[in-house]
Amino acid sequence: MADIAGAAAPVPEPAQEQSDRQSTVYHGSSNNLVPGVAFLFAGLLAFSMGMTDVFFAEATAWVFVIWGVLFIYSGLLDIYNTYEVTDEALIIRNPMRPWGATKVWEWARINRLDIVIKRKDARPSDIVLQVYYNPEGELALEREDRQYDPSLAQQIIERAGLRPADRANPNDLHNLPRGKATFTWS
Repeated sequence: MADIAGAAAPVPEPAQEQSDRQSTVYHGSSNNLVPGVAFLFAGLLAFSMGMTDVFFAEATAWVFVIWGVLFIYSGLLDIYNTYEVTDEALIIRNPMRPWGATKVWEWARINRLDIVIKRKDARPSDIVLQVYYNPEGELALEREDRQYDPSLAQQIIERAGLRPADRANPNDLHNLPRGKATFTWS
């Protein structure tokens, strides 16, 4: 068969969009699931050992089972939480959260960031990063809490254009002052 003159060459399928934008992904904290497993195991063990003959004992066993499941679920929420920093927005993903698996927060609508140190002699796990977002057309703020990560905090501050609310705010987020405190950028 002869080629038909003027036939259009096959159009290649558009490649996945790969722009010059940089995105950085921060993963959730490695949470300890042992307390939840211990609560769940203790509650289930009470049933299997026949320790639930009295109503109060059965109710206590059920409370242990429910708290165990909730502790495990809370730990899994922290483990699977990811924060992706792109040029356009902060994208928060969590497949374990069915009511909002993905949140896209535009930088212009992020209006506050708090670094909360909970104790005098704080360990890294005692420091919390709180990010506040105001959805368009809403009066209420949304807040996401996560374990402190200095590089994530620095990127949020820079990309959202936040300014220190107090002169005492540290310039170096990798070396926070000791002591119980809250530092705010807005």
